[in-house]
Amino acid sequence: MRDNLIDNFVRGLVDGSLSTLGVVIGASTGSVQIILAAGLGGTVANGISNILGAFSAEKAVAYEELNGIEKAMVKKNLKGSILQRTVEGEVVKAGFVDGGATIVGGLIPVMPFILLPSQVALPVSIALVLVLLFFLGVYLGKVSKENLIFSGTKMVIYSIVIAVLAYAIQAVIIPTT
Repeated sequence: MRDNLIDNFVRGLVDGSLSTLGVVIGASTGSVQIILAAGLGGTVANGISNILGAFSAEKAVAYEELNGIEKAMVKKNLKGSILQRTVEGEVVKAGFVDGGATIVGGLIPVMPFILLPSQVALPVSIALVLVLLFFLGVYLGKVSKENLIFSGTKMVIYSIVIAVLAYAIQAVIIPTT
């Protein structure tokens, strides 16, 4: 099975922080309670969804690899084997890492609304996500041997595009007078 727990963690963190930032921006014309309810509800739902989605996807890939091993071996069925149990454990671990990172990432844009006055919470929320994703981009740049600043900046640009889209949707649905 692929060793991809870091992939699962990074994907979950990006997904949780950006999707929840979109929810927070979309709800930002409401009260702090509405923002928190939308942000936390979206974070938990997204996290659980990612646990189930990652579990399903990882299981399909793992069993495809396991079937390939079965075909290559004299023993036709690895059901109940140590290898199958190991694969199942890795699948579960990958699902929880992905979903857990999604929840952690989702809490980042919500926390300012818990800790700070409402008038500064949204800009701080956006800034925290931009900083997080810049450093994730730097990490990804290091792994892929890309220019670190370019890789971090690219993630920030993606984040800004998502924030602008969330603001545009909010402006269309809830026009300011």
